[in-house]
Amino acid sequence: MESLDVETCKKIGQLLYDSAPDEAKQVIMRAELSLEGDACRFEYDYVDAEGKIAWFSPEKGLTAHKLGELLVEHRAFFISQNQPPWKYCEFTLDVEKSKFSIQLSYD
Repeated sequence: MESLDVETCKKIGQLLYDSAPDEAKQVIMRAELSLEGDACRFEYDYVDAEGKIAWFSPEKGLTAHKLGELLVEHRAFFISQNQPPWKYCEFTLDVEKSKFSIQLSYD
């Protein structure tokens, strides 16, 4: 059984995959989450097969809202494990390899 943080990251990855341009080979989401968890700022980029980087805006209106909820859930899991609350994350989805990575910053 996977831990809650891995399950949450898989859901984030699926949302990003579903909302990214079809030509995306890699999807990068940067998010800054308020300490209260009531506001989140997002940036979205993708890399195509030629290695070109471009920004995109998810077309599904609920994507940012749902991503925010999942990020709050992810941070709450870390806090429940006696970790400090992170403020910023960069989530990278490698579409071809079906793998993700997440980098967290605490300041």
